[in-house]
Amino acid sequence: MIQRALIVFLVVLNLGIAAWWALREPPKRDDRIELPADVSRLQLLSEVPSRPRSVAAPATAAVPATTTARATIASSVATAAIPADARCVSFGPFDNPALLRRANDVLQPQVVRTRSRNEVSGARGWRVLVPPLASREAAQALADRMTAAGLDDLLVMPTGVDANGVALGRFGSEASAQRREAQVRAAGFSGAKVEPIGNVRTQGWIDVAAASTFDAAVAARDIAAPRTVPLDCATLR
Repeated sequence: MIQRALIVFLVVLNLGIAAWWALREPPKRDDRIELPADVSRLQLLSEVPSRPRSVAAPATAAVPATTTARATIASSVATAAIPADARCVSFGPFDNPALLRRANDVLQPQVVRTRSRNEVSGARGWRVLVPPLASREAAQALADRMTAAGLDDLLVMPTGVDANGVALGRFGSEASAQRREAQVRAAGFSGAKVEPIGNVRTQGWIDVAAASTFDAAVAARDIAAPRTVPLDCATLR
């Protein structure tokens, strides 16, 4: 009996709520609140008027003056004439290419000319070789053209890492290998390389020409050069 009365109560309650919701008046909207004149109103992004974009200035316009000055110094070093009383010195050896570049950067503002070079030690010999071509047929065709041009003592490499390359001779000194490479180039064939044979070690040197007041000992300390060797300035002219 109690359950039945509870069900009737809930039904009547739901009907009353439904009738109230259907017959109620919609709420009145509040009038717009006016803000004080000195308070800015919030705006949506879509309400903000679009403004033309400003074109950024080229990056080169902001190059620091020090960069330009350094470029000017490097240019003057490359083109400056070597004075008659110049002092020329070689600094080295540098086992690390990064140290060689750093030393060159340090020396350039102090001298009128620099030259970096590499020396190879420990070579058992030297060879002249055209690096491997795409196929043995292409390598053989190149060898045939070289033979027709008057070059002899050459061989198409059959196996190994140099397979399909063209060997142009093995020599006891670098000078002899360089002469052979020049002979091949004079015959109209480019691409031949002079390479050391054996467990070689490459070390870098920097040759400089500077004013007579240049202090080579101080410069060697600044760039951590193991040795300082006097140099004939004629080799740099």
